Amino acid sequence: MVAAAEVVVVGAGPVGLSVAVELARRRVKCRVVDRRAEPRPGTRGCTVWQRTLETFDLMGLPMADFVSRAVSYRRRVYHPFGGPELAVDLREGNTPYPLPLLIGQQETERALTERLRDLGTEVERGVRAAGAEQDAEGVTLTLDHATGTRETVRAQWVVSAEGSHSMVREALGVPWHTRRFTGTQLVQVDAVAHGLPGDGAGAAHLHLSADGFLGDLPLPDGRRRLFAAVADPDPGDRSDPSVDEVEAYVRKLSGVPDVRLRSPRHSWRVRLHNSVAGSFRYGRCLLAGDAARTVMPVTAQGMNTGIQDAFNLGWKLAAVVGGAGEQLLDTYAAERLPVAHDLLRRTERSFWGGVGTPPTPEAVTVGVRRQQQARSDQAVDYRDSTLSRQWAERPGLRAGDRAPQIALTGADGSPTTLYDELRHGDWVSVAAVPRTGLPHGVRSARPAATAAGNPADPYALAEGETLLIRPDGYLGCRVGPGDSGAPARYLRETYGS
Repeated sequence: MVAAAEVVVVGAGPVGLSVAVELARRRVKCRVVDRRAEPRPGTRGCTVWQRTLETFDLMGLPMADFVSRAVSYRRRVYHPFGGPELAVDLREGNTPYPLPLLIGQQETERALTERLRDLGTEVERGVRAAGAEQDAEGVTLTLDHATGTRETVRAQWVVSAEGSHSMVREALGVPWHTRRFTGTQLVQVDAVAHGLPGDGAGAAHLHLSADGFLGDLPLPDGRRRLFAAVADPDPGDRSDPSVDEVEAYVRKLSGVPDVRLRSPRHSWRVRLHNSVAGSFRYGRCLLAGDAARTVMPVTAQGMNTGIQDAFNLGWKLAAVVGGAGEQLLDTYAAERLPVAHDLLRRTERSFWGGVGTPPTPEAVTVGVRRQQQARSDQAVDYRDSTLSRQWAERPGLRAGDRAPQIALTGADGSPTTLYDELRHGDWVSVAAVPRTGLPHGVRSARPAATAAGNPADPYALAEGETLLIRPDGYLGCRVGPGDSGAPARYLRETYGS
């Protein structure tokens, strides 16, 4: 007997869990399977940038509890090749979460799993995707259970969030393009570092020398995340590094000869590569996170970018399951694939692993300044997307821009905020005078305070002007006065109805 499902999400890391939360809160029935019997331990992706914190808030995670388990990440201090120290303040404005957080990935997965459970969906563990075939109507998945049973599932859609070694992607023949950084390796450990100078909680230090790159980040439990990109003396060595090996690299790259590492956890050795799929949509299969693109883990952006993939995909896939045209899913690939390529390019420009000609201190300074805003994903926009319609040419938000938090007055006159409205999973219409007759699935509100005369305010709206904000918090269209039917027309085009 073949089981049926609307959506199967393969992989229950942060990306797969985020996709599942977005589907579940829109009442889409999905199964989430993961080959591991238990959640994977370890801190792994431990940096959560500002836009990801906003995303978690919109998804309904208990943010006060999440923040309480983390270290607020205040600054990065670069020590480039003996040049002047370069300190970067990581605080950003125009957001409820001005500072990123340092928190173990196991805590991120715990919070997402609990949110998913609250929505009525449990992760099925010890279930490995062993085969996938698709046709025009759906995907047939073969699932092997840890109990030894084999199950065949017929799904309308499958989301692969399995990581870089995606069985679904390989089974369906999706092109996978890889660039390897031979001659270099990354070794890492979480440990208490005695003798390593610091300047208080929330500050990271990044040391660049002719021998490689050392990162030093504070973790909530008092340990430091220490990772070194260095020349690889034995490419055949697949063992985890000993604490003595990492300690030797820390001493050499920091210039502090008496550093001692104690209470080590989660040591790791990896050879570096960047990879990207030819497309993020392949028929009825969608790729997200590392299954769609794998970025070498030295910029602290892989997990965050994958969660943004999930947030972009979730509302679109839910809409298609509910009857919208499949072309809406093409915009997922069209919007997120350029983000992946941009991240890979920036990573390759900035990486230094002790092999080849090192960059100059001046080049490091230029690169750090260039990446300062792009790092948090707040700078990502979808202005070139087919979903972006700019009918009103005025200062402020443009179609495709991230819509920042704002105090609003709801249609019933009660105080609310943009985030409060977006947590319902719908579109939000913001106008100085709310429009009537909006389609189902659009929540109407107006700014709580007028800003018509303030061109610096992104919500400075003219009388009769409307912003239609997508469920993922980006501006879909900006409609000028005198076109009362534009929002409904835009949504009909978006959903293909």
